[in-house]
Amino acid sequence: MADQTQRLEIATVRAEIGSNILYRFSNDSSNDESIPTSSGDIKNLKKIILEIQSDAASKISVSTTIYPNVAKGLEATPDQSIFLVQSNEDTEIYSVWQNVSGAAVNTGKTALSATAVESALEQSEEAARLAGEAADKADLALVDIEEISSKTALYVGESLGGIYSHEFVDQNNFIVAGISPDGVGFFSGSDFGSGKTTQGEGAFEIYDKNRFVIGRIGATQSFLGGMHWRNTESAGIEICDDYGFILARYDNSAPVHAGVTIPSPIIPRLNRQQRTQIMLIIGYGQSLSRGINSLPAISTTQPYNNIMIASGTKIRNGDSGYNPSSFVPLVAKTEGTEGEDPVVGLCNGVVRRAIADGEIAADWSFLGTSPGRSARSVEELGPSSDPNAFYNKMVRYVQDAKNLADATGKSFSCWAYCWDQGESNYAGTTFTKSPYQYAQLMLALFDTLSKQVVAITGQEFQPYIFSYQVGGHRFYGVDKNTIALSQWRISRERPDFVLAVPVYAIPVVTDDVHLTNEGSWLLGEYRSRAMYQTMVRRSGKWRPLEPIKVDWQADHIDVKFHVPCGPLVLDTAICAQAVNMGFDVRESDAVVDIITSVTVVGDDTVRIAISREANATAVLTYARGRPTDPNKSGPVVGPRGNLRDSHGLQDTAVSPLGNTFALHNPCVMFQYSRATGF
Repeated sequence: MADQTQRLEIATVRAEIGSNILYRFSNDSSNDESIPTSSGDIKNLKKIILEIQSDAASKISVSTTIYPNVAKGLEATPDQSIFLVQSNEDTEIYSVWQNVSGAAVNTGKTALSATAVESALEQSEEAARLAGEAADKADLALVDIEEISSKTALYVGESLGGIYSHEFVDQNNFIVAGISPDGVGFFSGSDFGSGKTTQGEGAFEIYDKNRFVIGRIGATQSFLGGMHWRNTESAGIEICDDYGFILARYDNSAPVHAGVTIPSPIIPRLNRQQRTQIMLIIGYGQSLSRGINSLPAISTTQPYNNIMIASGTKIRNGDSGYNPSSFVPLVAKTEGTEGEDPVVGLCNGVVRRAIADGEIAADWSFLGTSPGRSARSVEELGPSSDPNAFYNKMVRYVQDAKNLADATGKSFSCWAYCWDQGESNYAGTTFTKSPYQYAQLMLALFDTLSKQVVAITGQEFQPYIFSYQVGGHRFYGVDKNTIALSQWRISRERPDFVLAVPVYAIPVVTDDVHLTNEGSWLLGEYRSRAMYQTMVRRSGKWRPLEPIKVDWQADHIDVKFHVPCGPLVLDTAICAQAVNMGFDVRESDAVVDIITSVTVVGDDTVRIAISREANATAVLTYARGRPTDPNKSGPVVGPRGNLRDSHGLQDTAVSPLGNTFALHNPCVMFQYSRATGF
């Protein structure tokens, strides 16, 4: 638009100049000054005629005879003189010739006739008239531009805003439109034909010629030409009627058409658990989740209303003897080398705590299952395309349990998962020992499982994960407890992942890795406390005894802890005596014997005295053990520590064998680097 305006202004000026030149050329007298033009001064018409006549007269004979033809004139004219010859053209009177050494030479000069002069004058007047009309049109266009310019000014050259090469601004120099190499910007809308586009409230609007909105494109919903569309959380495309009822739906599954009920997508939320008539708890993992060598089973009667399917807790979907035809009381069964599985103690422990807190026993019915598999890594227990994979058998069990609950008229949900795995990732070199990769695989397993579970149950809350902390690295001859550290760090990061207890503190059988039958029950009891506090009492996510801050000085290290129930204690109530109570300082990953004492110095702080200052990259470890320790695990000879709280003074549990256990919280395995922290 800027270029067009400039061209119009230039044309107007040129038209005015041309008109003036033509007027003067036709009307100036012979004695007027020359006419100035862009190409130089020119003479007017009368002056030109006069000069021609004067020039000719100076060379014409005195008689100024006009000869009828060239031959007559040449014969009568001396050498180098001029003679006139009558012209046969209507626009000329005569032409001027010269005798050059006896030859007639046409000088090219003529005398215009009155007709020619009149025609030239008429043409000049017509040109002047046309130039005047062009000037009038230019004036009208300039008036329009002036009217626009009263509101908008056009700038060409350096952009006022630094963005556009050409800008339109209002009288206050606010940019209302701009042109750049990337496009044209209109800040109040654009007119196209009889329509208009403009920016509406959070949308791009299209108007008709009467300025009625006929289309809107927004971030969440839009319409155009009678079609309305909006973003939803459902994958694919849904077609609805005027009342919002779905007529058809298209996604990566089979098309759904009118008359078919389409469920809304379920987005489960954490800590929104609802009590149902049946609440599933899945104990998943490897051998410890199944009660391998925890013989014989001791929870052989059901004191409450907890249940299992008819074939028990351990027989998986698709295995021989699997029977989901009915619910029966939850008990642990001795089946070959498998005995007391910890999910039984967990279910019974939660109900026991609920009753003690004033709840009615009949309102709490947990369904327990232990579909894991011994000696399997996290990779082998995760989602798989193999229909016979343990993960897929577990998912099918959930569907079977839901179907059975529906058949018996019971409401159904899945409350929690338990996780007892990690030992097999220490074994050999096939599976990951990377704490990052382990965390990724484990969380992917449960995130995928939750999506499938809520799709089956229809529940709107996310199940929690209650895990132990694996303690078997030394059993496999591994010095670094990377998987245990990964589990602890996940519990600090993920709100749905609860670390109930480090398993190094739980009694083991003579193989120094699997739990005793009371140990397996005790693992379930520790979990029941974590689950009850988190999900039933809603006291917030359960946290174990764990470090939260380290103050590392030249002669001592102070470690501050989160203490579930103080005071802190250093003793052998849970584990046999460990060197330095389980604490070690490592430099370049080698133990340095600089610890001189370990003492409790407050309600939540342990002080570790050192004989010299450790280097800048030194690491403090707890319950990791040493490379020279035996390849065993457990509270007697495995990697362990002697720091606990005093929770067991208020919280005890009696095993099915009649033994009372004080449920003190042992400190988690951890390490702290001076360079990188926890």
